Amino acid sequence: MVSSESLFSAKALKDAARKDLVRLLDSVQGKKSLVIDPSVSGPLSLIAEFSLLKEHGVDKIYHLQPTPADTGDARCLIYLCRPTLRNMQWIASQVQQNASNGKRIEYQLLFVPRRSVICEKLLEDEGVLGEIHIGEYELDIVPLDEDVLSLEVESAFKDIYVDGDTSCIYSLARALMKLQCMFGLIPRIVGKGAKAQMLFDLLMRMRRQLTATAAWKNVHDPFPSYCEFDSVLILDRSVDLITPMCTQLTYEGLIDEIFGIRTTFAEFDSSVLPSTAAPSTGSTSAGPSSSASAPPAQAPTKPRKVPLNSTDSIYQQLRDSNFTIVNGTLSQLAKRIHGDYEERHKAQTVTQIKNFIGKLGTLQVEHQSLRLHINVAERITKYTQDVQFNRRLDAEQSLVANLSQGIQLEYIEELICKQAPLSFTIRLLCLYSLVNGGVKPKHLDHLQREIVQTYGIEHLLTLQNLEKAGLLTRLESQKNGYPSIRKSLRLIVDDVDEQSPNDISFVYSGYAPISIRLVQVATTKSVGASSAPIHTATGVASAVASAAVSVTKNAAAVVTGASSITTTTTSTTTVTPATTINGNPAPSGGSGSANGSGSGPSHAVPGTATVVNQTVGWKGCDELIRAVPGATLEEVQIAKPGLLPARLKSQQKITLVVFIGGCTSTEISALRFLARNDPAGREYVVLTTHVLNGTRMISELSEKVDRS
Repeated sequence: MVSSESLFSAKALKDAARKDLVRLLDSVQGKKSLVIDPSVSGPLSLIAEFSLLKEHGVDKIYHLQPTPADTGDARCLIYLCRPTLRNMQWIASQVQQNASNGKRIEYQLLFVPRRSVICEKLLEDEGVLGEIHIGEYELDIVPLDEDVLSLEVESAFKDIYVDGDTSCIYSLARALMKLQCMFGLIPRIVGKGAKAQMLFDLLMRMRRQLTATAAWKNVHDPFPSYCEFDSVLILDRSVDLITPMCTQLTYEGLIDEIFGIRTTFAEFDSSVLPSTAAPSTGSTSAGPSSSASAPPAQAPTKPRKVPLNSTDSIYQQLRDSNFTIVNGTLSQLAKRIHGDYEERHKAQTVTQIKNFIGKLGTLQVEHQSLRLHINVAERITKYTQDVQFNRRLDAEQSLVANLSQGIQLEYIEELICKQAPLSFTIRLLCLYSLVNGGVKPKHLDHLQREIVQTYGIEHLLTLQNLEKAGLLTRLESQKNGYPSIRKSLRLIVDDVDEQSPNDISFVYSGYAPISIRLVQVATTKSVGASSAPIHTATGVASAVASAAVSVTKNAAAVVTGASSITTTTTSTTTVTPATTINGNPAPSGGSGSANGSGSGPSHAVPGTATVVNQTVGWKGCDELIRAVPGATLEEVQIAKPGLLPARLKSQQKITLVVFIGGCTSTEISALRFLARNDPAGREYVVLTTHVLNGTRMISELSEKVDRS
């Protein structure tokens, strides 16, 4: 989504987080040990490697657990954890136990991302508050990739929509303020959903407080005079609950569905991990086509976490593709790597040999990565060939297309009777409820009773949580808004070309995520090209399976042998802001920039029209947006009273897309597709509370009972 020439760089955020961490570590003299909340260790690993921690006095690292770790003769312990009551109880217990054992230890507690009064009160009640020095480490924005920023709060959806805890929205508002202080005040704010309005209100309050504080301290405007983002689009997850319930069909999405991706890391077992032996290049017969001279490699014996991000060039090419084309891509990559290895035979001069040796390290890394992804693709192939997978996929596609609803209800009951994994059953039931405006009370009561009897009494609370979140509801009236949304936003697309897609619906093989359609409407005033009749699901399931059969045959052999998405408007489009900030009227022209921001050079796509000065917003799409439930937000931020909005740093357009309650990998892939095909060269950066999928979403809402 963000090109190499883009002004925005996540490196600035990473460097700021590293600097803050180093400052906190250096504030404690001498050797120290870190005790880290497991939910923090993943984000921390993306910010600072162990060598950096060691340079600043960290001797050992432990995970926070109910029982105290054997810290040996450590004289200083630094706890780095989320502000939860459970963590505080564990810390208090460990401090008390160490005191009873006669250990004299200096304790420092760093809350991530901010301290909590309730947690401090619990420590006081336990009688250990005086023993602990308390601070905070503001690791609020974690750069997962150059175009993906996350708060990494995995409980965000449940906290907001079930428990009514909006502290995560407050953290998101702080993160947005931090971005604006670093990259400039964002001229246009567009949003959809009640929580989007709540986030905006918090953002405006924080801005007033920050401006008042700066004026009191006689400091200049805390925001830069330029801005690198031309707009921010805030999406409430409740606006689109359908998308997370569908099975993701991109390569990255299926890895997330099968293995799970947490903070860009996926855990693979020994059957997937390639051997560690690198290909030999010491003789003329060496290379990827020959391994006879190399010693037999020892296969890994235990699971290992592997980073999956843009630093892996092979993964970067595969991740956003529909899985049906992974076979061809792997074959092409294998042939290219094999050809690069074969160039060693052409090296005759010292210069040519030196050049080959110079790129040998990169080739070996790519070769190892290719072997990993071939193994991963083989595992995904087995998964997608399963009969039950194809039946579920067929049911999902039929539901979103409003086909054969009665048959799908029978299939859900069949899953319950067969004791299929609870997440599969609940996802399909919730999807049925969402696309039909609820489930008839008679059917819902029957299915709920079956679920409780099959999966356990504790899931009475799970079903209650689903109802609170709006995922599973009773059909109270015959009014159902989904069919009109499906038609107006063109959610179902026929004849999807996964090889050369021309619409965002390729990520679900025919279904376009509502959330990304809204982004498309706001930025391009279109919902893609006109479509043919509804795409059926049977073809989708069989296509995934049949294309997956040969995912690795050609690639493995080579390695071992070595409709437009943009608007068709031809006229200039300018939207005048409808509202103002702090009572200041928006300037006439309303382009969001003193210099006509957003009017930069257009990068026309062959066969499409050029869009000039397209302003991000809902203007001109009022009827379409009204079909989607939830409040609508469109505001213009003024730098100072009487002045035009902050000017863009360049003519480049970057939209910050904020997801409240999490987003899926496929939604990120769809945004990258929009960026690649935008005629005006618009780029997108994602800021989300966390990256989720349907299984993790249901798991978070499920009640756990300790049966030991």
